[in-house]
Amino acid sequence: MPATQAASSSRAATRSWVAPLLFAVLLAAFAAGIWGIYRSNFPGQGLYRASGVYETRFTDTMVLVKHEKLPGLMDEMQSMVLTAESKELLDRAKLMPGDRVRLTIRPNGDRLVLVDIQKIQ
Repeated sequence: MPATQAASSSRAATRSWVAPLLFAVLLAAFAAGIWGIYRSNFPGQGLYRASGVYETRFTDTMVLVKHEKLPGLMDEMQSMVLTAESKELLDRAKLMPGDRVRLTIRPNGDRLVLVDIQKIQ
């Protein structure tokens, strides 16, 4: 077999597995992206996530926020009082009135408990 024919055959063999490998990598990246978007909106069983605007803090654990729709739980609210799981949760966030926030909420009986709040840009 001539050298040019062997080199050509080698390149063809290399190309035959590159496309399926590239397809598999891109498919995995796409699936990971979709999973990340899903988890950002639905963080876990019994938890809901939404964005909103921090208005004020009443007590060590009570805050007033204006939030977007909580998918699967409630519509957008002009202002709503939420009770945080702990004082430290709110202290750690270091929020000022007007800050945009990402809320993670868990229903507990007739009230909503704030399990996470993060300032967003």
